Amino acid sequence: MKVLKYGICLERVEERHIEMIRNWRNDGKIAQHMFYSGQITTEMQRDWFNSINNLSNFFFLINYEERSVGLINISALDKEQKTAFSGLYIYDDSLLGTDIPVRASLAMLDLFFNCFDVEKVFAKVRGNNKVAHKYNTALGFKRTKKIEYGIGFEYELEKNNYFEKAKKLRAFASRLSSNLSGIEFNDTELDSEIKTGIREEFSNKQ
Repeated sequence: MKVLKYGICLERVEERHIEMIRNWRNDGKIAQHMFYSGQITTEMQRDWFNSINNLSNFFFLINYEERSVGLINISALDKEQKTAFSGLYIYDDSLLGTDIPVRASLAMLDLFFNCFDVEKVFAKVRGNNKVAHKYNTALGFKRTKKIEYGIGFEYELEKNNYFEKAKKLRAFASRLSSNLSGIEFNDTELDSEIKTGIREEFSNKQ
């Protein structure tokens, strides 16, 4: 799956990507913000990919100007509760503090709130990650409770609050980028009926 919106291309992670992602994840600048900060082996990474390569988890490379710059995800999708978890990190230092992480989040949240019947998204943030706390708040997330023995916090974002809170951000991101947007699928992703519905919904919500 590839999602093009706000000048960002979100490319669903495939097995050929996982060694690059493992190297990113093991870098101290990324690991320091994770709840598990130990080194990840090749076998661990392969097991991780096998566990998330399904229709309950969608991990995407963030592609900007034809290069992969970070990772973003919607995971643990619960169709009955209409909930999911989200996460993001930018590996390319030159894009830290820019609008690129925001554009990537808007593209992903637009898709899953509009097309996957998600009503609430949760995020987990380490207490020392001040940038992530500020970032999530700007998108409409609200801090709800301490987690991981007090070293982090859980945030939640309701669909209606997102579209109200992020209205100006979405308009700003649209102005900064071209109006080109779209979505494409690999033949093995989802079934044809679901794909058609997502394409129609995605098109209608632009």
